Amino acid sequence: MSRTFPFFMLTFAFFAAMVSFPPPAPAQPKQSPDDEFRPLLEAYLNKYKPLYIESATAWWEANTTGSDAAFKRKEAAETALVELHADKAVFAQLKALKEGPALGDPVLQRQLDVMYRAHLPGQADPELQKKIVALETQVEKLFNTHRSLVGVKNLTENDVRKILSDSHESKEAEEAWKGYMAVGEKIEGPLKDLVKMRNELARKLGFRNFYAMRLALQEIDEAQLLKLFDELDELTRRPYAIEKMAIDVAMAKRFKIKQEDLRPWHFGDLFFQAVPEMPGGVNLDDLYAKVDLLDMTRRYYAGMGLEADDILQRSDLYEKPGKSPHAFSTSLDRDQDVRVLCNLKPNLYWADTLVHELGHAVYDKYVAKDVPFLLHEASHSITTEGYAMMMGAMVKNEDFFRSVLKLSPEDAAAAATTAKRSLRREKLIFARWAQVMMRFEHGMYNDPDQDLGKLWWSLKAKYQMLRPPEKVSRPDYAAKIHIVTAPVYYHSYMMGDLFGCQVHHHIATKVLGLDDPAKTCFAGRKEVGDYLKKNVFGPGNLYSWNDLTRHATGEPLTAKYFAAQFVK
Repeated sequence: MSRTFPFFMLTFAFFAAMVSFPPPAPAQPKQSPDDEFRPLLEAYLNKYKPLYIESATAWWEANTTGSDAAFKRKEAAETALVELHADKAVFAQLKALKEGPALGDPVLQRQLDVMYRAHLPGQADPELQKKIVALETQVEKLFNTHRSLVGVKNLTENDVRKILSDSHESKEAEEAWKGYMAVGEKIEGPLKDLVKMRNELARKLGFRNFYAMRLALQEIDEAQLLKLFDELDELTRRPYAIEKMAIDVAMAKRFKIKQEDLRPWHFGDLFFQAVPEMPGGVNLDDLYAKVDLLDMTRRYYAGMGLEADDILQRSDLYEKPGKSPHAFSTSLDRDQDVRVLCNLKPNLYWADTLVHELGHAVYDKYVAKDVPFLLHEASHSITTEGYAMMMGAMVKNEDFFRSVLKLSPEDAAAAATTAKRSLRREKLIFARWAQVMMRFEHGMYNDPDQDLGKLWWSLKAKYQMLRPPEKVSRPDYAAKIHIVTAPVYYHSYMMGDLFGCQVHHHIATKVLGLDDPAKTCFAGRKEVGDYLKKNVFGPGNLYSWNDLTRHATGEPLTAKYFAAQFVK
């Protein structure tokens, strides 16, 4: 039997129930991907930013002093960065966001992409990563402290370069070249260990090897890269062979030997990546022998509205004991503390190098203030190297001779005839050298157990047309610092050269209204600086290198402007 209640009792019970047991609250709207990512980004930056600054500062001190303490600080900071990027819980969140709907804010989306690629390598064994960092630091120190034993003297890299550039004695050049290459014997073992550890790390992350992983992290398609370099090979092979024949004739005459006796030390450079001094025309080194390179470079950039006094004041520009013999630019805080390291001498090489490195530096300086810290850097090594290479080449431009060096029109024209021929040779020589570097690293990471010396010299024979020394198994490849400290990077220089030619053409024709890009070095043209600040520097890493190329020039990266300028 069921029980019944009077109406008022039912009514009371109903309202009592309403008071005692409220209905479920409406479901809260799902958090947007943007809102989900913001606290993750903020927490990451709170840790990443101070570690980045400490690592960059210690690296600067290590390279300017050779200090053991600075190298240890650098290693400690980089180890902490490895640990930060190894956080599996954070990576799981990043991965879920990457695989979900796109973020509504494109700046947040770009930061998500950058964070994801920064964390991806860290998902491998953190102990393995620490071993890699420690070994890289050890090897970099070996490079920085190596001096070449030539006779009874320990020579700097600059000393060796001068001998190779100036000597007419075959034995002297050979001894200097081999003295420098001796660093390869110190590096060979650690490098092979590094390659295997890097490959192990990459495979644990699902990549074929370290080479494939590095390209993916650089937003470069491997098949497209190889296709581009095949195209450049076809484009430059015959013009290079013609130039190389002329160089062989000149070098054989200089050293008083037969052409078939020419070896790598006879071409004026450690790796034959630069043009040896050739007879005839103007000696371009003489143009810079009495030039104040700092004043020249400062005035040149200021004329485009790109002030660099503050950068140069913070920089370390001359040789000293313990200091790295190389050259680079770096931003210590991704803001205004931008610096350049050089080892200046009054010659063409260091004129080019200083203008080149200051190109990197002004790029970093003029990233727009409102670009967030994580994106406050160049879009890619391709874009910063491309701009820097474009600027370095200007020291061989006729307009530069007139406007910056203040040569008379007659002297500038005479120098330009030599310089134009030299620059064409330089670009062809570098294009062939870049083939060696790209294909060597590709081969090394695909098969690190092969005879790497034999691979190195087979590539140098094919692409540079160089005869090897007496033993092709020598570890001369290990004497190239980029292979150790900037792995799978060198292709960026060549791709950067294409980018630089494309930007140069766009500025000359679209911004300045000229019909021939070779007629200008941009000296005194502040509209050029305005264009660069807005379209190349300003966006920082808001865009991928592909998108920035389209943004800055109106078309994707192409080899046609490089070919028009230097091959045809």
